[in-house]
Amino acid sequence: MEAVNKHIEILLEAIRNTDVYKEYKKQEDILKSIPQLCERVDQFRSDNFRLQNEAGDDNLFHIVEKLSKESAELRRVPEVNAYLDAELALCKMMQKICSDLISGIDVHVPEI
Repeated sequence: MEAVNKHIEILLEAIRNTDVYKEYKKQEDILKSIPQLCERVDQFRSDNFRLQNEAGDDNLFHIVEKLSKESAELRRVPEVNAYLDAELALCKMMQKICSDLISGIDVHVPEI
């Protein structure tokens, strides 16, 4: 396990040195410099995460509609738009890394 941990640290350092991660951190710093806007974005992101991960809400249509309107309004703010785009790029990079790790070892993962 020691060798794996060592290589995880190497991978983390490589991720931190990517343009994608650096852009994300830059946009995060810009957004954090506007505390009220940052709070609003964080609330939107929390609500969106809950929507995607919790099933069975009777008000699903209402919640989706509300989040869609909030997203459109927030995306009009250049700092928010840049941050969310940078976050999405980072998430896609992390998903690819995870996918490559899973496909690189022989572990049975059922189709979803």
